Parts: sequence; C-alpha cells; structure tokens
Amino acid sequence: MDQNSTDSSADTPSRSLKRPLTITVANNKGGAGKSTITRYLSFNVALRGYKTLIIDEDPSANTTKSMIITKARHDDEPYTMGKTMMAGVRDDNLTDLVVPIIPNLYLIPSHIDFASLPVYLSKKYGVAEPGDPDYQGIEGHKVSVIKNLLAPLKSSFDFIFIDTPPTTSSDFTRSAVFASDYVIIAFQTQADSFDGAIQFIDGDLSELVNVFGAETDVLGVLPNQFAPGGAIDDTVLNDARKRFGEQNLFEHILPYKKRVQSAPRIGITREGYWNNDLFKTAIDPLTDDFFHRLNLVGELND
Repeated sequence: MDQNSTDSSADTPSRSLKRPLTITVANNKGGAGKSTITRYLSFNVALRGYKTLIIDEDPSANTTKSMIITKARHDDEPYTMGKTMMAGVRDDNLTDLVVPIIPNLYLIPSHIDFASLPVYLSKKYGVAEPGDPDYQGIEGHKVSVIKNLLAPLKSSFDFIFIDTPPTTSSDFTRSAVFASDYVIIAFQTQADSFDGAIQFIDGDLSELVNVFGAETDVLGVLPNQFAPGGAIDDTVLNDARKRFGEQNLFEHILPYKKRVQSAPRIGITREGYWNNDLFKTAIDPLTDDFFHRLNLVGELND
C-alpha cells in the first residue's frame, strides 16, 4: 500500500472556493490530452485538500480503470462495481455510485453500457435536427440530463471534474459541458488537435451558450504534449496565441512526458523518481496555474 503519496491529502486548502465548481476538459477530437489532464489535475487538487469528484462519461472507462488501480495502491479492500452509471441515469440518481479513491478524491465510474446513453436519450426525448421546430426543446432536455443528476451531489464537493470520450458533437460532451461552470479547452500541439479546439468553441460551446443558455465559461486554453523545438509544435503554439490570445492560454504549457502513459497500468502516484519528477515539472505548475486562473475569475475567497 502506497501510503506516503497521500500524506498531503490531509492538508487544509490554502484558499476556499466561493462555490462548488464543475469543470470539463474539452475538445472536439480525440488525442487532445483530455483524460490525462482530468486524471492528474483532479488527483493533485485532491492532494491539496479539496474534496474532488471525477465523473467518467467515457464508455471505454479508461479513467475509471486508472482510478481503481490508484485506489488499490492505497486501499487493501477489493473493489467490485455494483450499479453502473448508465443504471444511475435510468434511475435518475447518481448519489449511490460514488466510490472513494484516496482521501478527498472520489469517482463515479463508467462502464461499457454507458455507450447506450445517446440511444436512451433519443428514446426518452425524441430526435430533432437543427432547424426543426422542436429542436431546441428536445436537445434542451438531452443536454441538461447530467446537470440535473449532479444537482444533489454538487454541494458535497469542492470540485467535480467530468471526463468525456473522444467523439465529435456527442451527447456525452454536450451534456458534460452544459453541466459545467467552466471548460478547459485542451489540445496537443498538433494541427488536428488545434483544429478540434477551434471547432469545439465555434460549434458545440457556442450553441450550448447561445441557444440553450449554458452558464459555462472558458477558464483557459491548455496546450499540452508540447515538444520544445519541434517545428509543428512551435507553429501550432504560435497559431494558438494568435487565435485565442496570449492571455487566454494557460501560462504553463504541459510538456511531453512519457511517464503519463503509465497511469492506465500503475494508477496515479507521486511516489518514485519519475512520478515525482512528472508532478514537480508538469502537474504542480499546471495545478498552480489552474488556481491562479480561478482567482482571476473571482472564484477563490481571500
């Protein structure tokens, strides 16, 4: 049992939040670093003393798997999944799905059956295309389903982070963003990933705010997997500065770190030289930057 890596999880947060916050890391394409950022940022936020919940909306359940392995590093009690998240959606209740991972960090796990969410929503609310007279009513019900389910949970946590699958314009991503107070726009410093970030802002995010009244704002744009000196990386990063504005980019650009690939196999921990190096050089600065941006938008108490 890896006890030392959770020593700091008993810390009292240095600054409290003015309200509980729900955050989704978003992009319209896969391979943008969304799950990696969600896993490590939520873990580190929990270590800093904030009560944190991860909602895994990805039917592949990769974040669930890495968090259950993380749990096993700190808890000798075997984990057995009971009710799935899709069952919780059908029952209109997610409160009994919460699984403790480490102190301050909790998970609502996903399962392959969550892939049936779009079919379930279409059967329940119907199907409409943009321009249809009932489009706003039908899609409004669909995009609000996760927000409504999280309402009984939100006051119990400082942060809720939602992980979404690598799909374009999906019920998964749209419902997660609609439920969120903020989104972090993530992209790897490659052309396709950068284009996906633009498409998400101009497409889904714009419609959710302007058509459906989502009370969601962009906390910042986060380039990641950056390889210094790479011609494509440098070009895409410069394009991002021009497109989004320097002030809207996270100050700490996440560098390429091979160690993040170990999370699905060994879980997340600060223990060991390479894990500690990953946190000190990438995850800690990201977390500092995250709280700095929350302070800029007035979410932290003095």
